[in-house]
This record gives sequence, C-alpha cells and structure tokens, in this order.
Amino acid sequence: MKRIFLILPIIGMFLASCNDSFLERYPQTSIAEANFFKSVEDLQTFSNQFYDYWGPTYWDRPSDNITVYKNGISELMYGTLTQYNATGWDWGILRSVNYFLENSKKVTGDKNEILKYQAIGHFARAKFYFDKIKKFSDVPWYSNTLNTNDSLLYKAADTRELIADSIIADLEFASQYLPDQIHKTLLSKWVAYTELARFCLYEGTHRKYHAGEKDLHVTKAPEYFYNKAVEASNAVMQSGRFSIHTTGNPNEDYGNLFNGELNLSANPEILMYTDYERGKRTHGAELVLAFENGISRTMADTYLYTDGTFVPQSVTDTLEFSFAFKDRDPRFKQSIMFPGYIYPTSTTPNSISIGITGGYGQIKFMPKQAAAHFEGCGTVYTDLPLYRYAEVLLINAEALAELGKLTQTDLDNTINKLRKRAGVTDLKMNPPIDPVLNAFYNNITSSQKAELLEVRRERNVELFAEGFRFDDLMRWKMGKVFEQKQQGIYVPKSGMVDMTGDGKPDYFISDNDPGNITGVYKQITSNSDIPYYLEFGDHGHVMFKIEQNSEGVFIEPKHYYRPIPYSQILLNPKLKQLFGWDN
Repeated sequence: MKRIFLILPIIGMFLASCNDSFLERYPQTSIAEANFFKSVEDLQTFSNQFYDYWGPTYWDRPSDNITVYKNGISELMYGTLTQYNATGWDWGILRSVNYFLENSKKVTGDKNEILKYQAIGHFARAKFYFDKIKKFSDVPWYSNTLNTNDSLLYKAADTRELIADSIIADLEFASQYLPDQIHKTLLSKWVAYTELARFCLYEGTHRKYHAGEKDLHVTKAPEYFYNKAVEASNAVMQSGRFSIHTTGNPNEDYGNLFNGELNLSANPEILMYTDYERGKRTHGAELVLAFENGISRTMADTYLYTDGTFVPQSVTDTLEFSFAFKDRDPRFKQSIMFPGYIYPTSTTPNSISIGITGGYGQIKFMPKQAAAHFEGCGTVYTDLPLYRYAEVLLINAEALAELGKLTQTDLDNTINKLRKRAGVTDLKMNPPIDPVLNAFYNNITSSQKAELLEVRRERNVELFAEGFRFDDLMRWKMGKVFEQKQQGIYVPKSGMVDMTGDGKPDYFISDNDPGNITGVYKQITSNSDIPYYLEFGDHGHVMFKIEQNSEGVFIEPKHYYRPIPYSQILLNPKLKQLFGWDN
C-alpha cells in the first residue's frame, strides 16, 4: 500500500481531547422507595426515569453511510466477538419497569391518570424488548418482578413470535391510554402509534427477508405486520395534528430541524424531542464533522438531482468534490459538508482531514450558532428530535410498497411531501430504476420494486444520521454490504482537491512528500489509526481498510444477531445459543 501525504492549511480543530465516552452527559437522580406508590404523583416521580432509557441519535455509526465501519461491525467481521466476551444480556431496566407496573396497582386516585402512567411503563417495556429482539431474537419474556431465588430466572428463552406479540400488546395499551398531548418532551399516544408502526415495519421486513433461517422461530406472515404498520401510521396521519415543517425555503427548512434554529416544542413535524439545557444536560453533536465519522461515497451518491433523476455512476466515478453538490437535492448540502462551509467557531471556509473522514463530512446536527450552543467537547445543548412525522410517512409508504398496494395518492401523501419541502420533483408511479440502487438492494421481491427502491432511497436521505440505517440494513438482510470497502471523495491525477469552493486547492495528495510546495501548505499526520489510500494509486476515490491483512467476513445469518454471554448459559443451561454462536 502506498503511503499518502496530505497537505492543507493550518486549521484550528478542538476535538483532540474528545472521546466516545463523553458524548452524552445526564443528570443523576434517585428517589426513596419507602412508603412509595401511594399516589399518582408517586407514579409520575418513578416513571420519570424511563425517559432516560432512550434518546436521539445524531449519526449513522455503524452503517454503510460512513467510510469506516468500526463501532461493533469490525469485531463481528474479524471474529473478535465470541460468546465468551459478549455483553448486552442486561435486565435491570426491565426489572424497574415491571416493578413499577406491579406497584402501580396499589395506587389510589384518578383512574385515567393511573392508566396514563401505566401506559408509560408498557411503552418502556416494549422499547426494552424491541432492542432485545433485534440483538438476540429469542429471549425470555418477563412481565413481573423476579426475586433472586425465583425459578423463572432459569427458564428457557421464549420464541420471537411470543416476544413480538407481547411488544405489540404493550404498544397498543400505550397508544390507548397515553394522553393526546401534554408536552412534546413527554410521551403521547401519537408517539406510541409511531413506535408501534416502527416495530411492525421492522418485524415484517425482518420476517420477509430473513425467511428460512433455521433458528427464526416465527409463524405469522410479514403481511400481518405490514398491515399493522399501515394502521398505526395512518392513525397519526389522520389525526390532523402533524405536518411536514416548511417555510418555503428548501435550502434551509430541512437542516433547521437539527441545528438549533427552531423551537421544536411548537414545530408541527415534531412528535417528541429531547430537551437539552446548558450545563445540565448536553450532547456531543459537534463531533459529527470529524471523529472518524466520514460520510461514504455511496451515501453522497444517493442524493438525486433536483429534477428527481438519479446521478449515473458514470458521473460519480470521477465527480470531484467541488462539483458534487451542483443541482442536487438541497438536503445533500444541509447534511454533508459542502465547499465553502464555515465551521460555527470560524470565519473562514472549513477543511477537514481526508485521512479521518475521506473528504465528506457530516454537518447535519451541527449547531448553527456556536456561541449560543456549545462551549467545548460534549457541551452542545441544542434540542434534538426524537420522533418526527417524516418517519411516520416513510413507514406508511414502505409498508404499502411491500404489500404491493402503494398508489400515486399514497406517494403524494408521504414521499412527495418530503420532496416538496426539499424542492425535489415529485415521485411518480413506475419510476425508472436506478441500476446502482437496484444492484445494491438485490433481494427485493415486491411487485412494486421500482417504487420500493425509491422509498428506500428517500428513507436513507430523509432520516440520514438519525440512527436508523444500521437497523434498516439488518432487517433488509443487507449485512454483506459491510464486506465492501467504502470510499470517500474522488481525487484526480493532479492530486489537487478544492475543499472550500474558491477554485484553489486545499489538499495536495501525492505518493511522495512534496514538502512545502507553495508556502501556504503544511504537512499533517493523520491521527486516524485506519489505513487510507487512493483507489488507483495516484488517483481515484479515497479508500480505507480496517485491517491491512484481512478484508473481514459478514457471516449470514450469524452476524445479524449477537451471542448470549456464555456466563449466562452456565448460570441457566436452558438458554441456548442460536444462529451458530455456539461455534
């Protein structure tokens, strides 16, 4: 592998002291349990902790949307994860939820208020088991609090079928008894309907694309879940309470949902958001523009032209960074760093290390006003969306397309509302098939394949960096994409790269160190531990390897799941490893 030298102007980046463990900071609270569960107020106090069990995500690590996989994928593909070092078999949250639900029956007071807080408990339990079913498939179902000597602690895992039915029952309870709306930082029936639709779409597609796996213990057909996803999403859509945020400015409306410019509590697109506050609860969204979070060529190439046509691969094969954003879906420029982008704490156009990110950097979730929203690593306090109406529309369109029932009216009520906000031409039925997308999603069997390909494109573009992509790849059985080496920006044979859009090169990439070639460039050493190189030696796309002597293998179906820690099997021999994790 040839060594690549990167030369760029001196830039002031403040990320050197940041690390993964400092991305979220939460307040520590506790409550006394003596003489508790007497009143509705006690239910409120206890259930407040459940809101810390879930939170927003501001990047797509790990997934094909980034240039370097890491984050749990490399340990799978290089065989370092085994049943002997596995984690994730934790049940403390569930015990708290079940303890709450059991004791809520002791409370006296307004029946509707009691049911409301019980609904919060059912929602929290469904979320807990949704996570478990994704990781392990079959797990024990517990609906009551267990003591250390309870024999049920040592029962066998229940089937995925039972767990899925139980999740749906919990979410249906929540959607019935949660309030219409109190405050958008709190749960509502519309959030419960959205979570129900989200789960049913996940489960339906998982059963369809993973059909035939020996250890997948299910009986209901995918269509059962698709129909439930449509019903739940329709409940939100037909409520008339939500709409896609737009002011008629396609160059800012989408991005402003994530950069702190909007009041999310009053925004019609937000079903629920997480409230952050300076010095009390903060997040690390400023890390999205670096921190080995480069955006891949495949993600960049996903964005359409504004006229709704796709960009041919013959164009993207040699599409230089300074021209990549021309005439493209405006969400591209509101999500990924473009030539001339100015970092919030700077006054000059930004340039980032190709060795860390591959050239494409994420700006979605970056605060627009630095002085108002962050004071250093992990101190951002912009409010972040947790449930958006856009996701509801995407769920509805995908479920209908999987059923083969999608119509132009459905497209106009879902996908085209998102495209209109972005200033992109509407999607019509029977669209031309993008050969790149068709080759990527090579296992689609729907009668509406052409439409479903575009629905998947729209989902990736609209929900980019909101934490959905990995789960989407898993439910669609697309794990093999992790065997493909990802790419960054294209670099011509001249080795010159214009990152700022001023027509002057900011990087010179060469096989040999050219030194201080003009007096304004200085050599830097990448702080990345990931080897990077050019696709064709002296030109081509920036590429990465996680390990130089191994490409890594995604084993199907094994790597779609995680092993039960062997220590737990020793404690409870009735638990069995599935999907080949006992090897």
